[in-house]
Amino acid sequence: MFRLLYILRHTFLVLKATKRIAFITVVSLLVGMVALGSTYIVGFKLFKSSLSLKEKVKIIVFFEKDLLPEDVNKAVSMIGSIEGVKSTQITTPEEAKVEFETLFPQYKEVLDSLSKNPLPYSATVELSDISMGKRISEIIKGIPIVDVVVFSEETASKINELIKVVWLIFISVLLAVLGDLVFTIQNSTTLLLDFRRHDILALQLIGSDNAFIFLPFIFISILLNLIAFGISVYVLTFVNKMSSTIVQSIIPYATVSTSMNFNLILFAILIFSLFSTVIGSFISLLRFRDVK
Repeated sequence: MFRLLYILRHTFLVLKATKRIAFITVVSLLVGMVALGSTYIVGFKLFKSSLSLKEKVKIIVFFEKDLLPEDVNKAVSMIGSIEGVKSTQITTPEEAKVEFETLFPQYKEVLDSLSKNPLPYSATVELSDISMGKRISEIIKGIPIVDVVVFSEETASKINELIKVVWLIFISVLLAVLGDLVFTIQNSTTLLLDFRRHDILALQLIGSDNAFIFLPFIFISILLNLIAFGISVYVLTFVNKMSSTIVQSIIPYATVSTSMNFNLILFAILIFSLFSTVIGSFISLLRFRDVK
């Protein structure tokens, strides 16, 4: 009991005597945690929203005019059997006319004045993988009764690239923050150890074990980490509220995902930062086991 009380007392004495080092450490840890948390929050929503946008990229097939419904159904059945096609939906000329009048009400009178509906059958083709869109489009073009095939290959390519970039940025930030946290804790612990070098030497001379001597410095690192984490929670809460707006500004036509467990993210950041803190502390302590 007295051993524990001494360790705690020594911990706060060292912390009190090195307030400036502690402040700089907390700020550095805070920056790393906020950078990691913000990148994950925005990146997660960006990734999920990109997937929703990915689902909106479809192939639109326009058939020739004056076809029999049986011929259209047969062609659509052929399209549905192509590898990579998830589903197909036929739009009849009547349905196309209603949709056209809804989108362009100013042309309703012009369309009604025509003796015959000029709009053809069409089909919407949903893909299981948009990277196969170009190949599927070429196959569909080969069907005799198909008139026009519309597929935005450039949009599909950009979405795939965006998803890759999001992952690359997150992994890069994760590694950078890990290095930053370990480096910060290692340097701050080294400075604290240098500051108490004579105390450490005196304790070693009277036979104190390493746990008794160095535990206060590990406790300080963990305490500073928890202080930085506590502040980061408020900052990341604000970032989380703003993240949907940020994602919407990057990809305006996507459905912004909100299915994210914010508390789980905070817990993961806490565990990650504590892990980094312990590693940084031990790297520094290894140098001072046999201090002279």
